[in-house]
Amino acid sequence: MKTAQRRRWLGCMLRWSGAAAACAATAGGSWPGRAFARPRPLRAVALAIPPFAVLDASGRKSGLFVEALELIARESQRQVEITLAPYARAIAMLRSGEADLMIATSNSAIAEAAEPMGMLWTTEVIAIGRAGLKLDGLQDLRGRTVGMLRGSDYGAAFLDDREYRKHEITDQLQGIRMLQEGRLDASVGTRLAVFHAMRLLGVPRARLGGVLAVQSREIHLHLSRHNADEDLATELRRAVHALRSSGKADGLLARYLAGLPPA
Repeated sequence: MKTAQRRRWLGCMLRWSGAAAACAATAGGSWPGRAFARPRPLRAVALAIPPFAVLDASGRKSGLFVEALELIARESQRQVEITLAPYARAIAMLRSGEADLMIATSNSAIAEAAEPMGMLWTTEVIAIGRAGLKLDGLQDLRGRTVGMLRGSDYGAAFLDDREYRKHEITDQLQGIRMLQEGRLDASVGTRLAVFHAMRLLGVPRARLGGVLAVQSREIHLHLSRHNADEDLATELRRAVHALRSSGKADGLLARYLAGLPPA
C-alpha cells in the first residue's frame, strides 16, 4: 500500500473510532463492545404514614414500605427512587404516571390507577373507639363520627352507609389525638398503623375504647397503568414472589409488629 493511501486509511479509521466511542458514551455504555442504554430509575411513592414511610431527624427515609421497596429493588436489580406522599396524593401520582410503583392495600381507588404485582402481606383493618365506647359490631358505629384516612376505601359498609359521619384524617397520629380529645368516636385503619401511632404518642391501650375487626385486606406492590412494560411487570412479580417464598417479607413485617398490643 502506498504511503498516501495508508494515511487516508488511518485517518478514516480514527474518525470512525471516535464517532463510535462518542455514541457509546451517550448511550451510557462503553467502547469497545456493545453499548446499552440503562433503563431509567423506577419512581416509587411510599405512604407517608408511620410506620409505613417516615423521614427521620437526618432526612433519611425509613419505614416498612420503604424497606420493602428497597428489597424489591435489590431482588429485581432495578434502581428505585422513593418519594413520600399522603395517600390521596400518592394515588394521584400513580394515576398520572408521575409514580410507577406503590405498596398499598388493594381497593377500588388504587385499582383504577395501578395493576397489582403480587401480595406482600395481609393486614387487619380495625376500628378503635374513644374511651368508654364499646364496639361489638358495625351497628355500634352508626350515628358516630368515624375518622378515615383521606382518599381511602374501606368497602361499601363505610362508603355507602350514610349513617356514619365520616371525618377525613391525614394519618392515625391525628386519629388517635382526636379520639383523646373527644372529637372522634372511632378511628379506622390497619391494626399496624393504629397501634403504632398509639406507641409513638405514648397512649396506653387502657386509655382508649373497644376494638372492632372490620375486614382483612391484602397489601400488594402496584405498578401504574401508565407503565405498560410487560418485561418490567414480570421482573416485579418474580421479585415479590421471591420475597414471599424466602420469608424476607414476613420477617420484615414481624419487626414492625413486635411489641404492639394484640388487640
